Amino acid sequence: MGDLTLVRTDGTWHRTDILGCSYVDVAPVDEERTVDREALSDLDCCSICTW
Repeated sequence: MGDLTLVRTDGTWHRTDILGCSYVDVAPVDEERTVDREALSDLDCCSICTW
């Protein structure tokens, strides 16, 4: 429980679900990853997405 699919664009990680931001719709995706919520602290996460 709590796994999130994230994409990395320009070095920042964004949520891909409804709580993410619209930036991922227009930016090129460098990487996609599914992570546990507890692993989020290790990533440079978008400040607009709802975590």
